[in-house]
Amino acid sequence: MNVLSDPATLWMIAGVYVLAGFIKGIIGIGLPTTALALLTIIVTPLEAMAINILPMMVTNLYQFYRADSYRQLVRDYWRFASVMVVFLLIASFYAAGLGNDIIRMLIAISVLIFALNNLFGMQWRLNPQYDGRWQALMGGLSGILGGLTSIWGVPMTIYLVMKQLKPKQFVDATGFLILVGCFPLTAGYFQTGILKQEAFLPACAGVAGAFAGFYFGASARHRIAPALFHKLVLVMFLVMGLKMGYDTLLAYNLLS
Repeated sequence: MNVLSDPATLWMIAGVYVLAGFIKGIIGIGLPTTALALLTIIVTPLEAMAINILPMMVTNLYQFYRADSYRQLVRDYWRFASVMVVFLLIASFYAAGLGNDIIRMLIAISVLIFALNNLFGMQWRLNPQYDGRWQALMGGLSGILGGLTSIWGVPMTIYLVMKQLKPKQFVDATGFLILVGCFPLTAGYFQTGILKQEAFLPACAGVAGAFAGFYFGASARHRIAPALFHKLVLVMFLVMGLKMGYDTLLAYNLLS
């Protein structure tokens, strides 16, 4: 039996997305980062990247559906989205050739940067005069990182935080930009063989788990101190990122 269709594996994957959805329901971000970091404990990094696409696409489609203005999002972020899509598609063709160990290290670095930036990052303020340049720069970085790891939230989050958006604007923008990025990523991973038919069933389990977790997280949002919960989640990301980095170094016999 394929490990991805094993009932125990499917339940574990669903459980991963319940937790990832719960975190997203409370603080509005973190589903792809949480899910990918935990999935690499259960399956290989390349399998985790394939599984992660459908839950990302469906949950952010729902998030985009609830946005206040679709046209305004397109007007505000078309430069970011356009550059990101191009680089996502290009970088996605190189992911399979990197192998699981290098992908694991890249994911670890992404998770660590995400956690450290949110815990200790400088609160930069973006000058609206240079917004177009920042969109091109951060959109390109998001595309390269996203194509290689399926996580492009780190540069995207830094850019949106620099814009000092209101919470609803932040949620709407992340939903739009993550949703748009899912399409070139799907095309690239399918073409290179990362995205296979075997990933569909666990991805569906992930979608179910993500929506269940999101529902409970959103319901608990007002009963949990979001700032404290956010910090605890980021500490968890630090531990997971360090663990993945350590495992990769062991695989290359750099710590023996």
